[in-house]
Amino acid sequence: MCCPISRTRSCSEENHPRQWAAAGIHHRKPNTLVTEFDASVSRDKAVVMCMHNGVVPMGLSLVKELRCLGNQELIQVYHCFPDELSDDSRALLLKADARLEIVDVCTDLVDRGLLKREVAEQFRSWWIKPLALYHTDIKEVLLMDVDDVFLNDPAVLRSTEGYKRTGTTFFYDRVLSSREWFNQEVNNSTYLKTLLNEFEYVSFGLSAGVEIPDNLRRSYAYKEEASHEQDSSLVAVDKSRAGQAMAVMFWLITVQRFKREFSYGDKETFWIAYALAKQEYFFSPWGPSVIESSRNQDMKNHPDSLCGSLAHFMPVEDEKPELLYVNGKAILDPFPEGLHNRGRASANVLYNPTPAYVTPRQNRRPNGGTDTSYDGEFPMECLIGFGATPLPTNFAPQLLRRRMFYLGIRMDVLSALDSCYAFETTG
Repeated sequence: MCCPISRTRSCSEENHPRQWAAAGIHHRKPNTLVTEFDASVSRDKAVVMCMHNGVVPMGLSLVKELRCLGNQELIQVYHCFPDELSDDSRALLLKADARLEIVDVCTDLVDRGLLKREVAEQFRSWWIKPLALYHTDIKEVLLMDVDDVFLNDPAVLRSTEGYKRTGTTFFYDRVLSSREWFNQEVNNSTYLKTLLNEFEYVSFGLSAGVEIPDNLRRSYAYKEEASHEQDSSLVAVDKSRAGQAMAVMFWLITVQRFKREFSYGDKETFWIAYALAKQEYFFSPWGPSVIESSRNQDMKNHPDSLCGSLAHFMPVEDEKPELLYVNGKAILDPFPEGLHNRGRASANVLYNPTPAYVTPRQNRRPNGGTDTSYDGEFPMECLIGFGATPLPTNFAPQLLRRRMFYLGIRMDVLSALDSCYAFETTG
């Protein structure tokens, strides 16, 4: 973990030979920490997020939001090579939180001979997320996107039955079907089935031969009915119980993806790694939801079909559904689609100022049809015919708080981070 700042830890551990079965958690000796850092923080559990200069304000607003929700774990901010985070960005992050450290994963792995420079350059993207999970020395990791908007401390996932049983919690993506990614045709089969059947299990210290667990056999991915399976905006993993999944994941992201892409971005890496490693993993029992896109006038035009940002309920089968988070850049950033796309992006992905509804919690399934009179086209983000239910009453005030953090940082009014703003609701 080698960063040109003082709040980091030693990168001096000796290089290891490139043996997949030996790869796993990297243990490092602590280095001298700056006095502002809270050295008493546990290194057993942590939040990991990936940032570059362009998303630091959103990322720091999430750091503050997590603290307001009661999470006091170590937060590791990962990036790829020094130029991804300027000195000003580093200083802003380190000054704002006493339990935050910055990790230049690409420099570290190149210096230690585990990646070539030209390969490491290919991780300046979504792909840094699984690389960060592989690299971190933390045992219990909550890997999250900086545009996640939480209603509760995500550490609650570690108390759920699925996580306690498997050391994992994954969330589903929409059921989108095409002959792409892991569902593309390879050797008269799908890429996923070819990977499973031809994988060199023994090279990773695993028993020879493919084993298809029941949950994988029943999945839309395995049944060739989807080319997207996982939404990786939040991934919970206990690395101490991962078996060879981390080693397999490293191979997937540093070798196999350059031969043939199996995923749109990083998102399918996690469950595929566990499946190849013959390690049990847990998906939420619920499919994804989406929130209303107020700019798209969902509730006016087709109130049974919402088209906004992905949302996820707690992955438990309690009688009362509890919304955990929204992966929602469009509810935070006035230009979520980027300035270069203004005027061309569809209405449902534009800034979403006043969402009030969410798709009800339900089992994962493909899109249906709308029972409304709407006869127009639906963007791919929509869940068609899934219905709508009001967002919980605490959603709007917590979203307002997060927006205050984000805009305060953007406007260099850092005193906006001094309070957790307990807004009252009328609901």
